[in-house]
Amino acid sequence: MGEKLFPEGLKEQSGAYIYFLSLYFAAAGVLYLWGYWSPFGVNILEYVNLTDIVKSTIYPIASAFVFLAFGVMVGQFVHVGPALQPGEGRDTSPARFLRKYKRLLVMLYIAGVLTFLIYGPVEKWQVALPVLIGAPLALYASTHDILARQIPAEGPRTACLFLLAVLPFIAFGHGQLKATAVLEGKAFDYIIDDVTVTPNALPIQSPRFIGHAGDFFFFFEPERSILLISKFETIKSLRLGRYER
Repeated sequence: MGEKLFPEGLKEQSGAYIYFLSLYFAAAGVLYLWGYWSPFGVNILEYVNLTDIVKSTIYPIASAFVFLAFGVMVGQFVHVGPALQPGEGRDTSPARFLRKYKRLLVMLYIAGVLTFLIYGPVEKWQVALPVLIGAPLALYASTHDILARQIPAEGPRTACLFLLAVLPFIAFGHGQLKATAVLEGKAFDYIIDDVTVTPNALPIQSPRFIGHAGDFFFFFEPERSILLISKFETIKSLRLGRYER
C-alpha cells in the first residue's frame, strides 16, 4: 500500500511546487510591468491578461535571473573569513554584539533602507536596493528552515532562498530603470516616419515607443510630455530607430 501511495504523494507534491512557482514568477512579471509602466501613469493590468504578462516579461526577468544566479554561484565559491562549523560563531565578539543590540540594529537597518528607497537615485534599483530588501527575507527563510527538506545542503539552499527573495525586487527595479531611460532620453526606440513626427526632427525630439499591450501601442511625446495610445488597426506600419546616449 505504501508503495502505491508514495508516487501519488510525490506527484501531488510536485504539482504544488509547480503551482507556487508559477504564481511566484507571475508575481515577478507583474512587478516588472508595474515598475516599467507606472512612471508613464499607465495601469498596464487594464490592457493585459496572464498570457501577455508571461510573453512580455519572460525575457527581461530571465536575463536578470541569469546574471543574478551567476553572481550568487561565484559567491558560493569565494569564501571570506575562516570556515566555521554550525554554532561555532555564537560566542565570538561580533556575534555577542549583534545579539545585544539586535533590535536597535534592525531599526537602523529598516530606517536606512527606507531612506535609500525614498531619496536614493534610480540607480539604486540596479542591485543595491533589491539586495538590501531581499537579503533579510532570505535570512529569515533560512533560519526557519524553508526548503530544508527539498534542498538539504545549506550552501545551495541559502543561495536558492537568496535568489527567490531578491528576484522580484530586481524585476521591479529593471522596469524602473528601463522606464527612466526612456523618459530621460538615455535609451529608447523612436518613430522614424509618421504624421506625428516633425520633419527633420532629431531622435531626442521624436515620439518614443514605450511598448505594446493587448490591442494597443503606447508612445511618449517628449516635447509636451504626452502619452499617446493607438490601436493596432490604426497603424499599418511602424518604423522605429534606436537611440542610446
